[in-house]
Amino acid sequence: MVSILESFKKVFSTGHKGVILGIDIGSSSIKVVAIEKVEEKAVLRNYGEIALGPRAGKSSGQATNLPPEKIAEALRDLLKEMGIVAHHTLMAIPFSASLLTVAELPDVEKKELESMIPIEARRYIPVPITEVSLDWWVLPKRKAEVKAGAVVAAPVSSAKQIGKTEVIIAAIHNEIIKKYESIKRDAQIPGEASHFEIEIFSTLRAVVGRDLLPTLVIDIGAGSTKLALVDEGVVRGSHVISSGGQDITLALSRSRQLSLDQAEEIKCRVGMIGDEEGRDVLVVSELIIANIMNEAARFTENYERKYNTKISKVILVGGGARLKGIEKIVAQNFPNASFFVGDPFARVDTPAFLSSTLKELSPNFAVAIGIALKGLEE
Repeated sequence: MVSILESFKKVFSTGHKGVILGIDIGSSSIKVVAIEKVEEKAVLRNYGEIALGPRAGKSSGQATNLPPEKIAEALRDLLKEMGIVAHHTLMAIPFSASLLTVAELPDVEKKELESMIPIEARRYIPVPITEVSLDWWVLPKRKAEVKAGAVVAAPVSSAKQIGKTEVIIAAIHNEIIKKYESIKRDAQIPGEASHFEIEIFSTLRAVVGRDLLPTLVIDIGAGSTKLALVDEGVVRGSHVISSGGQDITLALSRSRQLSLDQAEEIKCRVGMIGDEEGRDVLVVSELIIANIMNEAARFTENYERKYNTKISKVILVGGGARLKGIEKIVAQNFPNASFFVGDPFARVDTPAFLSSTLKELSPNFAVAIGIALKGLEE
């Protein structure tokens, strides 16, 4: 039985001692954290972020598609500025560069299931199976009981029938792994080894942990929004929405005839509340955020209807989670769920004098913190 705190058994590795470097290469920036286990506690040693937009001739906050050598150059510059010396390095693989799906298969012996998985995976993977690193695990049976006031019922799908089991299948193209290995090499990253994990698992490790309540995690990035549904401690579903924070910046830039840098600054500074600038951001962002939340609500409702359950919590992370006033739109779409902005830095010991700064930045570092925490796992 594998929870979200566990990951690939073949491609990904186990815990290490010493300083661990967690790297999240996003579409708009690179985030890095360095942590170390001290007296059984994860301690933050350093952190940093570098925008990728300017290196692609764009503004900060814009999504990019830089070649590996440009990414390596930016990462090398960031690590040099941070002055990091790490023992081990772990890198998150973007959700868009991976595949994650839940399949219903016959409830058979493990050996027979192993032969069935590659055949089932071909239904979802548009390239030969030999070109991907594939892993899978059987999801635990759902419990028909009430927990903390939230109904967690047995599924009403075909998986409820005797002889069916749910299996999560994950895959990364071998060329993607080679790409990230080349980035690590060209960036001259310190450390003995490089291990990889799909970013969704890193995010959930950082903001969900061992919570068993049905939870929806919404990660609003620059160019897209990732959804992850966690129930009874395991990933039960995922989805990508092709809208993100940069859409608000672009809309604000057009409506007020501002440069993208000016629009990004206003969006981050005042959000959807406050004076006239705040009202301007509200006007252009309401439709975009509402569309994202509407799609997230539909995704959630389909799951709730299929498994006769209710989502108890909604956790927001990513750069978009820092948009002031966004909680109002979230509450409108999820009126019966508790809403939280993820605080991954709460998972590690941090200097007291940085508390306010890290609280502000925290949602943006969910993936970096999560992948670094993986390196501390035994």
